[in-house]
Amino acid sequence: MTAEDIERARGRRARLDGLADGFMAHFRAAGFGELTPEPAVPTEDRTILFTNSAVVPFKPFLRGDRDFGGNGVMVRQPCVRAHNFGAVFAERFATEFLLQFEMLGALFTADGAEAAAVVTGDYFSRALGLAPEDVLFHVASDDTDLIGLWRSVWPGPVETDAFKRSYYRWGFGDPRLSGRGATFAIAQGDGTYRDLGNLIAFENEGEATHYGFGIGLETLAVCLDRLPWVLECVPAGAVSPLSTTDEGKLADLVGLLVRLYADDVRISSRAQGHVLRKAVGFTLKMAERLGTSQDRILGRIADLAAVEAPGKPVAEFVRDDFARISTERTVSRKHDLSFWCEKETSPDELAAAVAATGFPDVVGLAAEVKDVWDGASAPGRRSVTLGVEMDLPVQSGRDDAKEVLRRVAARLGSEFGVALRGEIR
Repeated sequence: MTAEDIERARGRRARLDGLADGFMAHFRAAGFGELTPEPAVPTEDRTILFTNSAVVPFKPFLRGDRDFGGNGVMVRQPCVRAHNFGAVFAERFATEFLLQFEMLGALFTADGAEAAAVVTGDYFSRALGLAPEDVLFHVASDDTDLIGLWRSVWPGPVETDAFKRSYYRWGFGDPRLSGRGATFAIAQGDGTYRDLGNLIAFENEGEATHYGFGIGLETLAVCLDRLPWVLECVPAGAVSPLSTTDEGKLADLVGLLVRLYADDVRISSRAQGHVLRKAVGFTLKMAERLGTSQDRILGRIADLAAVEAPGKPVAEFVRDDFARISTERTVSRKHDLSFWCEKETSPDELAAAVAATGFPDVVGLAAEVKDVWDGASAPGRRSVTLGVEMDLPVQSGRDDAKEVLRRVAARLGSEFGVALRGEIR
């Protein structure tokens, strides 16, 4: 990076900070209290490896564990989108998302929803200066509460049922919690709209107890500036040219490494270390594809860290792991495991527990929920299928992988009381 690149990165950080400060000031003036954001590795949610949305610090309120005074609570939440790693090398990699980003969120009770909707509408009109036709509201036609709240404060266009029903229905890793979401999209001046954020009805045991308003900070910047790539609005996008999609992917990965190492995530960590190891490996592969040396990548990391994490020797940690992973040879194996469990068991918590399991002969473990079945033939129980990915020493064979799977199943059985369906063959 040149001195001009660093100044451009600082300017982008200042721009994002200004937008975030404007959001927080607007809701603070309306009587919302400010929450301390969750760290990269969450303390309030065992179902995820990394804090991935503003919902995470809201969980204690949604579960009923805490109440808030005033009109609601708000947060500026740094997030990591670890599940998007698989898209990094896809040909049609989306340029709308970042692997690390920030969310601006506000939470309020169902009883205070009408007043909070007015505050939200005022944010669009007064704080952002948007006209009614600039904001499109995507919503399911039967979410009449969301439609009513928005139409009471905003006369702009409303589009119903534009997507499959699953688009508007969300889960939060807790069997008691669910959500019905609508999406705000901002006009881009060419007849198109770009998604910005959501208005959400949070339900506990099927009853709407809270509502929330959340937007992506970087997405807000790119929506307002009407630029093609969200990377053009963030400091990480200033560390390398963005003339190709691969260069954009590399810049995104560099930004992610700075975020994770600055937040004290290390490869030696159990579950999070597996994710970090993959991020480092992907960065090395992308750099090799582009013909970019490790020294040049480390220079970009050092310069970006000077803007995003001043005073932290991020590049030194990355240098050591580059050297280690460049020579490390592993083999990746995948297998599905199905379990019988009680209906109260969280499938996402099972997946997170797999990732947190450490064995001396296993380089890394990860899992995702692939299927959940609540069958009438098994009242009170549910079947959960997890896709398990193992990174093993390169000399490991199928029998070694099976043994790891058996140990994983035994660990889940001991911790959660689940029973393996079938046999591992």
